[in-house]
Amino acid sequence: MTLALLLSACGFQLRGEGAATTGLKSLYVPGTGVAQEIRRSLASTPTKVMQKQKDAEAVLHIMSENREKTVQTVTGAGRVYEFQLTLIVRYQFAMEGREMPVIAPTEAIARRLITYSEAAPIAKENEEQLLFRDMQIELADRILRQVAIARRDMQ
Repeated sequence: MTLALLLSACGFQLRGEGAATTGLKSLYVPGTGVAQEIRRSLASTPTKVMQKQKDAEAVLHIMSENREKTVQTVTGAGRVYEFQLTLIVRYQFAMEGREMPVIAPTEAIARRLITYSEAAPIAKENEEQLLFRDMQIELADRILRQVAIARRDMQ
């Protein structure tokens, strides 16, 4: 209880979901995957997600989203022990009335390690999907922070 009081007194605040503030009134974010996570994050902010590009002040375009799975570690017996999961998102951010994009095409990358088990392949497949979902959320948050910084730097 004392720790909570001390932390609140110093201004410490846990980062909550949907806490991304872009400084924009409206934004168009087409696509699925990370784009869907971005729209979900913006639902509880002042930035309104528009259904049509012409109605939005700015456009955050997710150009590509690639998933990779590579062998990271092999046991002495030659069996796969660990995989590295990688999510690569390429995006750009443009505002209405500006000829050049505010954020030129940029890549954001997230990686996770996952151990492999021949005894539980279905469980490991489910864990892999959860890790990719976690990476989508992480990259959505990271991209929104970059948009907020770019928007703030324009002012």
